[in-house]
Amino acid sequence: MKKLLLTLILCISCSALFAQTKKITVFSTIDYLGKVDYGDLKKLLPDSVATKILIDPKKTYNLRKSAHVLLWMSNNGWKLVSAMIEVQGGSSFDGYLMSKDIYLTNAAYTIYVYHVTNSEVKAK
Repeated sequence: MKKLLLTLILCISCSALFAQTKKITVFSTIDYLGKVDYGDLKKLLPDSVATKILIDPKKTYNLRKSAHVLLWMSNNGWKLVSAMIEVQGGSSFDGYLMSKDIYLTNAAYTIYVYHVTNSEVKAK
């Protein structure tokens, strides 16, 4: 009976905590050299979130092949959205589009929406 009550209390606590977050999906690309491009995410996400998810595995872990970077990212919560092939002249280059769902607190979500909304507004 105690285990059931404790489990029930933990479930309610976790669901209440989870309900206070907002889910967003962020994207990145990996080029044929294994370089990860996060685009403007560093500017858009709050610093506390950006430092956790915007890791360059090529620099941090010395990964040199795009396939190894792809494996590292997929093991860290990133999902493969699309494989891209670019043809230039007689050569072709592969790349990957990755996505990751992240959960932001209401305050962090407000900052994110503010940055996204005002990222392309030009000063008068």
